[in-house]
Amino acid sequence: MTQTANNYGEVLYDLGISREIVEETKRIFSLTTELPKVLNSPVVTLKEKKRLIDVIFPEEIRNFLKVLCDYGSVSQIADIFTAYENCVDARSGILRATLFYVTPPTDSQLTQIKEYLARKYNQKEVQVKLIEQPDLIGGFVIRVKDEEEDWSMKGRLNKLKQKLIWR
Repeated sequence: MTQTANNYGEVLYDLGISREIVEETKRIFSLTTELPKVLNSPVVTLKEKKRLIDVIFPEEIRNFLKVLCDYGSVSQIADIFTAYENCVDARSGILRATLFYVTPPTDSQLTQIKEYLARKYNQKEVQVKLIEQPDLIGGFVIRVKDEEEDWSMKGRLNKLKQKLIWR
């Protein structure tokens, strides 16, 4: 994700555009792959792009999208939406994590994991996305932003293998 996308995501948040409007805009963009291409195309005039935005998108986000067209940044719209979500989470004290597992954690284990992450990252709330990954052999892997804690059997075997190779 580029710094430009991060900046636009923060601006989108600062404009006070609701999450529902952003989700609706994401949904509209997901309906066709042609829409971002048209809005980013140098062949289509700026006037035509803005008319299209006025017809298709919710009123609250139109000016923002028009600015993206003005600066040729529509191609970064997916990253801008991701940056917006990150900004909402950061300012709301929400931490998002992904838990890769072989066997699903119990409610008690999931609660302990959330408490651990809340303490470690000093956040009010932790939301954990669960993804089954049988190739871990056993254990689990927790991913938060760009950090990963590997407590899987596969990860431990890889660490052991590295230690043996380096000797």
